[in-house]
Amino acid sequence: MESEPGADAPGSPEPVGPWPATGDSRVDEAVSQLEDLAGLPVAEHPAIFERVHQQLTDALGDAGARERAVPDGGPGQLGS
Repeated sequence: MESEPGADAPGSPEPVGPWPATGDSRVDEAVSQLEDLAGLPVAEHPAIFERVHQQLTDALGDAGARERAVPDGGPGQLGS
């Protein structure tokens, strides 16, 4: 099996991880699952990406709902 072009090229960046904490435990948990990719066959990567994407989408949706619940002019509003 051939590797991807440039995968072993000198100067290729090393994998990054663990990632710094974001302050949101749900986001941190979702992103930490990306560390599992190195030990899995590439064919299994899409399922991990889809799961992480769904978790991040859910967390973002909840953050938007909390922001809409803040009264106008309150913290977190643009222009305040």
